[in-house]
Amino acid sequence: MRRLWLLPALLVAACATCPPDWVGRVPDDAGWLHAIGESGEVFVEADARNLALTRAARRLADALELDVERRLSVVFAGGRLFVEALGPDGPVHQLDAIELVEQAECEGRTWVLLRIPRP
Repeated sequence: MRRLWLLPALLVAACATCPPDWVGRVPDDAGWLHAIGESGEVFVEADARNLALTRAARRLADALELDVERRLSVVFAGGRLFVEALGPDGPVHQLDAIELVEQAECEGRTWVLLRIPRP
């Protein structure tokens, strides 16, 4: 009986687009800046999703011309995003408004789509 229950779940998973449609085109929205982050499999004490989140946040910081070279890290824990951004003058709080829009994992890769309100 368990196999019959798993079959519909496998079919749904097989029908999902991999990579997701938004990977090839960053959404263009007048009110938001979007960025995509990606990570392959991670074999050290790291989380592929957090690595992809940090990469996408780096793209947003670059688009906003923020200097976060000292430290930028984004972690998803407890259903929330936590952003640590440090520039030459201390914390950079402009990135605190980052939101996770979508996430996908397939073929050994993790993709995330982040957004932040346009200034």
